[in-house]
Amino acid sequence: MMPKEKVITVSEFVNELKGVIQKHPSFKNVALVGELSNFKAHHSGHFYFSLKDAKSRVSCVMFRSKSSMVKFKPKDGDKVVIHGSIDVFESTGSVQIYVERMNLDGLGDLFIQFEALKKEFLEKGYFAVEHKKPIPKYPHNLAVIVGEGSAAAADIARTLHERWPVAQVHVLYAFVQGEYAVDSIVKQIDYANTLNLDTIILARGGGSIEDLWSFNEPKVVEAVYNSKTPIISGVGHESDVTLVDYVSDYRAATPTAAAVHATPNTKDLLENLRDYKNAYYKSVRNKLRQNQQVYQTIMSQRYLQDPLRYIETKQQYLDYHQNKVTHQIYRFDTIKKTLQQQIHGYEKALNHKFQENKGQLKNFENEFYYNVEQHIRQEDVQRKHFEQSLMFSIGGIQRKIPQFYTFIEDTDVALKRRIDRLINLKASQFGDIIKTISNNNPVAKLEAVYAKGFARVSMNSEPITSIGNVAEGDALTIAVKDGIIQATVSGKDPL
Repeated sequence: MMPKEKVITVSEFVNELKGVIQKHPSFKNVALVGELSNFKAHHSGHFYFSLKDAKSRVSCVMFRSKSSMVKFKPKDGDKVVIHGSIDVFESTGSVQIYVERMNLDGLGDLFIQFEALKKEFLEKGYFAVEHKKPIPKYPHNLAVIVGEGSAAAADIARTLHERWPVAQVHVLYAFVQGEYAVDSIVKQIDYANTLNLDTIILARGGGSIEDLWSFNEPKVVEAVYNSKTPIISGVGHESDVTLVDYVSDYRAATPTAAAVHATPNTKDLLENLRDYKNAYYKSVRNKLRQNQQVYQTIMSQRYLQDPLRYIETKQQYLDYHQNKVTHQIYRFDTIKKTLQQQIHGYEKALNHKFQENKGQLKNFENEFYYNVEQHIRQEDVQRKHFEQSLMFSIGGIQRKIPQFYTFIEDTDVALKRRIDRLINLKASQFGDIIKTISNNNPVAKLEAVYAKGFARVSMNSEPITSIGNVAEGDALTIAVKDGIIQATVSGKDPL
């Protein structure tokens, strides 16, 4: 017998396919290069298109939150590089790419290299949360690694001065773009780690992926990862992402945001201190008033106004209670002696009573045994009389048993004779009934008629008794001895 084939619904199949794709690590982050086809920018802001090459194509969707960051206007025929993840659209069961970034193919190599480096450092654990160091809340020494004369340097300096002017700021200028940038940034990070700092801010303004590529270089990523001092990344604008953002201890959206996260706001602290001061003053004032009230209450007590009189009064109170205790002890001793005398008298009375009850119990025991013996003798005599009566009755019954057997046998013979007579009578009556039924049986009479060649003719279950009851062409039924004949009237001949 063939095993029953497992059949599942379409939804179950799509869900299983979706689960397989979601669990596959290679599908979570893909980078593809190809040509845009059937591109449609929906009024909702979403992009729907296909990405194709000479042999294949794949469906893609880019939601408004990501499409708004695309820095060019896509159209059919554009060769682009996309980054995203693969998933299943359940309504149609189609596999499609959910695009997160899109760039023209001129930058494709850099994006592919970026994704490869990102995957490598991710596997090494450089982006792990447990590696992140906490950012000090109130720093005393800060270092800012930034390009000299840049807008980012000016924004950070202004923000730090406005928010936290008490901190000592070390401005370490570095090349943030070009062939010397990597070594310059690494050198300044290593130097900053020798200054016993609280926080390092690594920042530069926005730009293209080529402009920011220094912050994706492995040497810079390694330097940030190995830094003993917490590093805040403020590279580019909010939409710009570099590997330094992933490996740093905190990623700020902009250089200014990095300075804000690195320091508290002095104005807020002063307002908090003012609030704490007012609250503390009110608390101390209320506590002082409470203590003054308690002091006045204590000082108004009588025993503090005349302490000697208070002590003498307490001494008198103590003497009074001492006399009461002495009197109670004397009464206790008297009651104790009385109780001991009463206990001795009770013991003598109880002993005398015990001896009396012991003698009475002995007399009762002798009398009880005598009565029991007399009762046993009487019961024995009555038992013997009963046995004699019982034997006499049994003898009488045994003498009557043969008479009972004779009576039963006579009765049985008489009963059999009556039954035989009744059976013969009923058999005779039944034979008469059968004979009467046979004489009046219509079936037997019909069989005798059929045997002589007669038949019963009918039409539509009605008997035909005259030729006037039929016409030519009528269908007739003819019943004979052993069956039914179907016939049709072809002519009529009257007698």
